[in-house]
Amino acid sequence: MRLTAITAIALTSLHILFTGGCSKPTASTQSDATVSLSVDMPRDQTLQFLKQSATTLKLSASTSATSDTVSAGPSKGVVSGPDTGPVTVVFTGDSSAVAKWSNMFMDKLPAKKL
Repeated sequence: MRLTAITAIALTSLHILFTGGCSKPTASTQSDATVSLSVDMPRDQTLQFLKQSATTLKLSASTSATSDTVSAGPSKGVVSGPDTGPVTVVFTGDSSAVAKWSNMFMDKLPAKKL
């Protein structure tokens, strides 16, 4: 049996028509990030700024069961160190939220990346 040019083109393009409707769009995955900062301030003031900055960035801040952690949307900040400072702040979670939050600390406080 001999195929005509039109039949050959139609047969080879059928897979394009049928596979296009079957593929599902895949959701982009959020990447996780961790940023550690050294902040030259007392622990209480750093925690207060942690809460305020999360609210300013509209990350919906909420204090966790422990007094040194602030959860904010897809990320969280943990403060550790002596009460008189300097302290370490570790941001973990969604990379874009962590980047915004840590950049605000770097801009507004005497802080440096570890």
